[in-house]
Amino acid sequence: MEVLLAITIGAVILATVYGSYHMVVKTTANYNRVSDIYQIGRIVLDTMAREIGGAYQPIFAEKGEMFLGEDEWYAGRESDTLKMVTTTSLQWSEEEVGYDSYEISYYLGAGEQDGLLLMKVSPYFNLEEPFEEGKEVVLAENVRALDFKYFDGMEWVESWRWEGPEEGEEEMEEEKPVLPYGVRIALEVGLPEEDPVRFNTTAFLPMTPRPEEEEEEEAE
Repeated sequence: MEVLLAITIGAVILATVYGSYHMVVKTTANYNRVSDIYQIGRIVLDTMAREIGGAYQPIFAEKGEMFLGEDEWYAGRESDTLKMVTTTSLQWSEEEVGYDSYEISYYLGAGEQDGLLLMKVSPYFNLEEPFEEGKEVVLAENVRALDFKYFDGMEWVESWRWEGPEEGEEEMEEEKPVLPYGVRIALEVGLPEEDPVRFNTTAFLPMTPRPEEEEEEEAE
């Protein structure tokens, strides 16, 4: 009886210790996972904001072809794309120096690349076939949604493509600039079976001419 009682007490103690250990391991794993999610969201948003902030309209490029934002959906979630020419590419500058203009495209992967936030980058811009060439880079994993909104000076819009007057029409005052004044970026990060965490930031484009600047240029 004493042996059986000792075995029973030992089993209870071992079960308690194992339960506590399992809980600590699970809590630590959850904390690390959440920490990774927030780190991914913060770093990726900061990188994208800095690159978008360097966007500009090349002098010899056709207006409306070098900054394109498409509002798209995939599997019930936002899956927008953004293509632009920028002076800033943090990914490329880690490997090469000497370039001052880049073609960059942001988009989400689908199929086997589901959950990947991808970027195509080229260390130059192509006037004839923009955004066709470049190296594909994985910015982050487990990204469930990507959303861009664009500020035209009056309101935030879901997509961006500048269109000028049709051929033969008199050029009227532009309703919006060639590039937006700002871009809102939203990411949802998380595993497919879990509720994702949403991150937001806003990138401002200082190289977009303000109305006062346009008036000064016309006066000159």
